[in-house]
Amino acid sequence: MKLEQLSCIYSNNKHNAFTDLVFYQDKFFCCFRQASNHVSADGRIIILSSNDATNWQVCCTVAEYLADLRDPKLSIDANGQLQLLYYRKRFQQHNGQLRNIANENCISVSQNGRSFSQAKVVGENNWWLWRTVTSPVAQVASLGVAYNRRANRVKLMAGDRNNYYQILLDNFFGLAKYGKGYPNESDILFLDDGTAYCLLRRDADSFTAQLGIAKAPYTQWQWFDLGEYLGGPKLQQLPDGRIIVAARRFLPWRKKYRLTTWLFELGQTAQGFKLKPLLELPSGGDNSYPGMCYQQGKLFVSYYSQHQHRAHVPRCDIFLAQVAIDSLCRI
Repeated sequence: MKLEQLSCIYSNNKHNAFTDLVFYQDKFFCCFRQASNHVSADGRIIILSSNDATNWQVCCTVAEYLADLRDPKLSIDANGQLQLLYYRKRFQQHNGQLRNIANENCISVSQNGRSFSQAKVVGENNWWLWRTVTSPVAQVASLGVAYNRRANRVKLMAGDRNNYYQILLDNFFGLAKYGKGYPNESDILFLDDGTAYCLLRRDADSFTAQLGIAKAPYTQWQWFDLGEYLGGPKLQQLPDGRIIVAARRFLPWRKKYRLTTWLFELGQTAQGFKLKPLLELPSGGDNSYPGMCYQQGKLFVSYYSQHQHRAHVPRCDIFLAQVAIDSLCRI
């Protein structure tokens, strides 16, 4: 696997972070949150578009007064529309301070990527619906995983064609059921036969990510421990069937740990599944949360990173990596 081209596609003096990437109507669309810091009350969503993955322009901005719009995700929904999913933290002024009054999952849709519908609140408040993925089978239009830090478990949510989400599995994965704590960020990949792969980040005990596999109707799952920490994970299947994972990775460094953005290949062994590290993308400091898509014989990966700035400065930039995949090796 070879990094063929790396471009900084957006940069200013803000904290630009938490990307996603999709190819829709013959264009690339990349979304991210822009704010004063990693955790702040002023997040808004920027959406960039490009015809060639080289020249990018802002095509849409989504912002609300007294609201932090976090971790936007782009996808193509069951109706063929461009869908924008984000988590809205709403605030009110109280004695000169901002007080959090609501945490909501919001979905807007678009026909062109330049303007989006009014936000629809979906799922459950205070349960973060991290990403939704359109299903190829008739039983459910889409699936997504919602997490809540205090509950120490995740719920599997099923959506219909109108983007209404209901609980499919209330205790999908968690400490009480599997003895492994704080599952949270996730991605789901559907194979051609409808089999679903779910990749779960965890931030407790061993911190190792989990891989769940199920067939429709997605009520019976088998779980495998991948032995690696994966932050903000994203899955992408290549035309030849290989599965690529993009995520933040922890590695030992000078008796500490460094966090960088990596690409892995997910492969099956006699013992289960394992990750093969393939490529470390130029990154450092506050970084990762990749988007990924395959087009024109290449793998395109969006992510954010602080590596070109001083670590104590909250400024982060948005990058796009073009990766040649013809040299990938099987596990």
